[in-house]
Amino acid sequence: MDYFQRPYILLFFLPLLGILLYSLHRKNFSIPLLAYWDRKEKEKSEHRIYFRNLARFLSGFLSYFAFSFLIFAAAGPGEIHQFIPDETQGVDLMIALDVSGSMVNSYDFLPNNRLTVSKKLLQAFVKRRENDRIGLVLFAGAAYLQSPLTSDRSALTELVEEAEDTSIEEQGTAIGDALIISSYRLKNSKARSKAIILLTDGVSNTGRLDPETASYAAKADGIKIYSIGIGKEMGQYEVNYESLERISEETGGKFYRAESPEDLGEVLQEIDNLETDPLPAKPVELVQTHFPEYLYWFFILLLLDGAIRLYPFKEVL
Repeated sequence: MDYFQRPYILLFFLPLLGILLYSLHRKNFSIPLLAYWDRKEKEKSEHRIYFRNLARFLSGFLSYFAFSFLIFAAAGPGEIHQFIPDETQGVDLMIALDVSGSMVNSYDFLPNNRLTVSKKLLQAFVKRRENDRIGLVLFAGAAYLQSPLTSDRSALTELVEEAEDTSIEEQGTAIGDALIISSYRLKNSKARSKAIILLTDGVSNTGRLDPETASYAAKADGIKIYSIGIGKEMGQYEVNYESLERISEETGGKFYRAESPEDLGEVLQEIDNLETDPLPAKPVELVQTHFPEYLYWFFILLLLDGAIRLYPFKEVL
C-alpha cells in the first residue's frame, strides 16, 4: 500500500492514541457504547468471572481496533500500478483531396469517376490506419479544413463519403492552399512522423500560395508530402505532374502516378507500408483501492465488540 486518497484523515490516529493512553492510565480502556450494562452482578462460578474479565479486556481492544480500521478506510488506502503498453505504430497524416470539377467530369475511370474511386479507396486506407491520427482537407478553387487530426475512424470515413465537387463553390485547383492548411495542422504534432497525402488530377492555377512555397513550409516542419497524380493525360484538362514530383522530392516524400483504380489502390497500399513509425504509448496508471477491505473489518470488529458486551451480561432496565 503506497497511496492514500485523503492522507490528512490519518491525523485522527493522534486523538485515538491519546484516548487509549489516557484509558490505560486510568486502567479502564473500554470505549463505552450507547447503553450501559450492569457488571456488578455476582457470578456463580470462577469460570464465569474469568470469562467476564476476558470479555471486558477484549471488548476494550476491539473498540480501538475497529476505529483504527475506520480511519484507514476514510483515508482512502490503495496502491498505484503503472503499466507500459506495447509499442504501437503511429503517424499523423493529413489527406488533401481534390474535389474540383475535373475529378467528376473525367471519363477515364468509368463506370465511376475519379472522385468516387478516390473516396472509396481513401475510406479503406483510413480504416487500415488504426493507430494513427488523420485529418482531411478538401480543395478546388479554395481549400477548407474538413477534419482536424482525429482517431475517430467512423467520423472521418463519413466526411470522405460526403465530399463532392459541390462542397466548394470556388472553381480551380488551389494546391498550395491545401498544402499550407495541412502543414499548419501538422506543425505542432508530437508524432515522430508527419505526412501529407495530396491527391489531385490537375495543375495549381489559383489560390494564395503556390505549391513550391507551401512545400518549403512543410519541409521546415519536418512534414513529408506524398503526391498522387490521378488520371490519364488525355488533353481534356491541364496537368502538371512535374510540379507534384518536385514538391514531393523536396520534402522527402514520393510522387506517384495513378492512371486507373487499380493503380490508385496500389499507391495507397505502398504509402500505407511506408508510413509506419513506432510511437510508445503513455504508461497507464491504475489505482487499486483497499477502502472496502478496511471498512469490512471495522463493521466485523464493531459487531464482535457489541456481541461481547451483550453476552453474558444483562442490560440494566
